[in-house]
Amino acid sequence: MNDFVQGFIKGAKETPKGFFTPAIALWRLLVGVSESLTKEKVR
Repeated sequence: MNDFVQGFIKGAKETPKGFFTPAIALWRLLVGVSESLTKEKVR
């Protein structure tokens, strides 16, 4: 488990943008969907 954490940190330092872009895209998708579902629909 310690090797995994060290590898994760090393990968994050080497390629920060490419490493976190998928996570950020998924987060934005979830936020957008949840906002659209909770937003009042105006007719």
